[in-house]
Amino acid sequence: MRFWIECTRLETGRPIHINIALVGSMSRDGERTTLTYVGDGQTIDVTETPEQILERHFGAMTKP
Repeated sequence: MRFWIECTRLETGRPIHINIALVGSMSRDGERTTLTYVGDGQTIDVTETPEQILERHFGAMTKP
C-alpha cells in the first residue's frame, strides 16, 4: 500500500504528489515548509504548513 501527499510547490504554485514513505522530516521556515527525503537529503519547499499537510491526509488531530 502506498500513501501520497499532495502539496503545492512554493516556487511554481503547482501541485506535486510525494510518496509519504519518502519524507523523513518536515520543517517550517517563514512561508515555506521544507520536506526532506529519507536517505539522500533532497528537499522540496511547499506552501502548506506541516499541520495542514497532515490534517488534509490523515484527518484532524485531537489533543489529549
